Amino acid sequence: MRRIFLAISAILLTACGTATQTSFVFPEAAGVWKLKAKRDLSATDAPESVRRLGLKRVQSGEYEGPGRISAQVYEMTSSSGAFESEQTWKAAANTVAFHKEQYFTVIHWEDSERTSVSAFVREMEKELGR
Repeated sequence: MRRIFLAISAILLTACGTATQTSFVFPEAAGVWKLKAKRDLSATDAPESVRRLGLKRVQSGEYEGPGRISAQVYEMTSSSGAFESEQTWKAAANTVAFHKEQYFTVIHWEDSERTSVSAFVREMEKELGR
């Protein structure tokens, strides 16, 4: 009986320990792009369409390289909220929006080649959820 109790306790402790996840941090560099500024934004700075789906935190990052990139990362309370944010986002020129896990990300670029922006987007996708 004691062995069963110890085995169940070990399983429960192991399962509880794996659920830890940290918030997103902008990488200092993403390929040829260098982080120039980052800041936490207020929830009121986020669009209503994102806030109503369970916004937890919003951050902004500015990158320079072969042009300029601004990235907003919206940490949602659930991955379904991030997915729905992507589905309802209105497309705009020189902008890409995507989700990964509980993060919804919008990237806008100026004066940049599509290939260098694509490489930046791939790097950001890798960083999200780490």
